[in-house]
Amino acid sequence: MPPPDLLHVRDLVPDALASLTECRSAGAERWPELWRSRYLSRHPDVFRALDGDGEWSDPAAVTTAVAGLRDRVTDLAARAEAVRDLLPAGVADAAGALGWSGEGGPVECVVLVGLRHANGWADDLGGRYALFLAVELLGPEEDVGLLVRHETAHVVHDRRAGIRDWPSHGVANQLFAEGLATQVTAELDPGRPLEAYLWFGRPGHRAWLDECRRRWPEILGRVRADLDAVDPDHHAAYFLMRDSLRRGDLPRRCGYLVGLAAVRRLRERHGLPELAGWSLPRVRAEMATALAGLPAPG
Repeated sequence: MPPPDLLHVRDLVPDALASLTECRSAGAERWPELWRSRYLSRHPDVFRALDGDGEWSDPAAVTTAVAGLRDRVTDLAARAEAVRDLLPAGVADAAGALGWSGEGGPVECVVLVGLRHANGWADDLGGRYALFLAVELLGPEEDVGLLVRHETAHVVHDRRAGIRDWPSHGVANQLFAEGLATQVTAELDPGRPLEAYLWFGRPGHRAWLDECRRRWPEILGRVRADLDAVDPDHHAAYFLMRDSLRRGDLPRRCGYLVGLAAVRRLRERHGLPELAGWSLPRVRAEMATALAGLPAPG
């Protein structure tokens, strides 16, 4: 178990459930207002951070989300409890693997109900990275322990190397950050199939892994050519699920596998805590070397 000052949990789920409960007895035209007044407005700092593009408060997006969530109040409460139970050990595991003992303040974890778009992520909150977990997408088909360790690794990596200040869409630094976080989960919970670490235990991704291996020379060549790119379109081609002309028919999120393969090559000569402390110039140089002739992971 981590010391008391290593983890701080902010549980927004009760307010979200109160909002959803009221929505059950209100007409759909009132759902955006109830979502905002009973939920978003009670946590203004969190939603200032999350609502940069207005999606979290967009009436159409909220109405769609509430329609799928308003009858799941009991289920969401149970999922939130399960997540809270997993957090202390998961945070302690990732912190220990990266040699971090709380410098710079505890890992802040925000447990919330989202818009059914992402299950977990690390993002800026009040000037430093925090861990966000959206309980509506954390079900039995997903290994929440893997997700907690992975996202905590990003937060701890930021404490060690200031990755929040790196280019947010940089291909080189994203390959390294995702590869490092995935390698942390693999070392903490060894023996699983490779795709489990890359998809947080969700079944059905062996075919994805096989396609990435089959097309490895093509994927690796494109990643190496785009290594210094820092724009959203290049980033999306390797790390996001959405279709794009730049991605074409490349396997979605193939950058996660490339990043893991590169970090595993670097891991042969460097410990996890050392890797987590590298500066961005060091990361760019080391990744360029690691990607040269990199074989597909076995």
